[in-house]
Amino acid sequence: FSSEGKKGATSSLGGGLLSSSFPLSSGRRGFASVATSPAVQASEEFQAAAAAAGFDKFESMLTTGGDDRSLILEGVGTNKYHIKPQPIDTGDIFRGSCTGNPPTERGYNAAKRLYQNQLSTSNKNNELLPQSELDLTLREIYSNQRTRLSNLLHLPPGAEIILVPSGSDAEYLPIAIARAIQSEKSTKIVSGITQLREIGAGSAPASVGEWFSTHAPLLGVVGGDDDDDETHSSSTHLDGFGDIDGKAIPAREPDGTTIDASLAMDEFLFNAQRNDAYPIVHGVFGGKTGLRDDVMPPSLDAGDTSLGVVDACQARFTTEELQGWLAQDSIVLFTGSKFYQAPPFCGAVILPPTIVEKLRSCSRSVVSEEEEGGMFGGRGLGAFLTDKELPSCLNGWKGSLRREDANNVGLALRWEAGLAGMEALVDVPEEQRNDAVREWANAVSAMVNDTDTVLDAWCVERSIVSIRVANTGDDGGWRSMSELRDLYRWMSMDVSDIVPNATEEEKVALAQTAYIGQPVDVAETHAIVRIALGVESMLGFVEDQERTLREDQLTVRKLAAIGRYFDTMKKSGL
Repeated sequence: FSSEGKKGATSSLGGGLLSSSFPLSSGRRGFASVATSPAVQASEEFQAAAAAAGFDKFESMLTTGGDDRSLILEGVGTNKYHIKPQPIDTGDIFRGSCTGNPPTERGYNAAKRLYQNQLSTSNKNNELLPQSELDLTLREIYSNQRTRLSNLLHLPPGAEIILVPSGSDAEYLPIAIARAIQSEKSTKIVSGITQLREIGAGSAPASVGEWFSTHAPLLGVVGGDDDDDETHSSSTHLDGFGDIDGKAIPAREPDGTTIDASLAMDEFLFNAQRNDAYPIVHGVFGGKTGLRDDVMPPSLDAGDTSLGVVDACQARFTTEELQGWLAQDSIVLFTGSKFYQAPPFCGAVILPPTIVEKLRSCSRSVVSEEEEGGMFGGRGLGAFLTDKELPSCLNGWKGSLRREDANNVGLALRWEAGLAGMEALVDVPEEQRNDAVREWANAVSAMVNDTDTVLDAWCVERSIVSIRVANTGDDGGWRSMSELRDLYRWMSMDVSDIVPNATEEEKVALAQTAYIGQPVDVAETHAIVRIALGVESMLGFVEDQERTLREDQLTVRKLAAIGRYFDTMKKSGL
């Protein structure tokens, strides 16, 4: 996998993002019976971590069925995003929907109802149903969730949905679909992605079939006991995914200016066709900063010549835009765990009608060519999916993925939370939503730029405001990625006691817990943090604009106060 900028220079990503540099054999062991399946053991590991931090059975289940990003960290009591599987306190402010969400009150209650009414026993401990009952129950739940999601997104007749644990996991599906479409040929498959460093860190490795985390949802720890087994292709790739080449186009030049990703993908497509390869061509409609590629790639010749993939995982698009992508036969990657504020994570792969019909006729042939334990095995797609998450057009895959003892309860709970957010927004017309986004973004940008040069609204893309923070010390310039990681952590804490020289107004702001979007490294000279509108803050803005903007003002004041007193706070050791 190579990375290419606008000038055409290439560089190997070597031991970094795409080479599985994480310690694959790390993780807890020893708490699950050897008689249980890997999926059950994986769930028990995440449950144990959450229970050790004091979360109840339902809250612990919310963290299961994902990867290391959802794991509650020992001694910390949150995941890596400083998030708990509980709604935030009433007085806290949340503007981090572009990163990872705690469950909203609405989503938490919806997921808890699902857990209590359908997924757990009636005894006072609310224990999970036995695996065989879970298998049958989840089939009904997933089918219901796919139908609701299809209706909420106004999908055209014939479109279908695959449910996946996250937007990163979703990247494995275009590879499998390409294999199915090309099953009667021996064509080389190549994958091109855009906006490297502004898409999820796992998306690039997943797009070429690599593991991207220490954990997989239905496998648990990715490395471990089977690493020397010759039946596995390698410790870096999923079984059956080891021969995918790819190209990654960065989002920006070193100075922060954007790269013409659509032009780069046109060149990638041309070169793939010239070399008789089958290209999977990506476009990103809203990365971490909300940046959108100019052109969303179609699937050429109804998928016979190429597969177009639109990464719309931030879910900041209109119905017209989505329908346009499906009309050009693009596969769309979507999540309920960004704008719609489901807890981390829950994803979907939306299949356009033309691709659906093609898969109905060819999905069986790719299965027949796979050896046992290959692409659909426990270290292939089976580490992420079972037949339960698949729509009818992939019936040919279902026999190879059918597993009664692999039941992703956490995914069902998180999707229920996300759907609750989507359903709450139904009564707000899309035009009103779009107007609200513009008004909110303009107001917040003005707040940011009115902070005596401490903050700068570096870019504004729909409902995401990206902010750089001035270095107010002798060095000048802007704060770096490592410095903004500290700022990001301090924003989620009451830090008023460690800045004795702050004014009373600043101390009020510093005491406020405010969750924002993680920092993003956008240029050699600086990184940014983000304030993002999510479904709940949009609903709040529509209902009471002044109250919502007061919360934003307090968030901006805290950012500015930390910017002013950054060196003092750093010296405190907090």
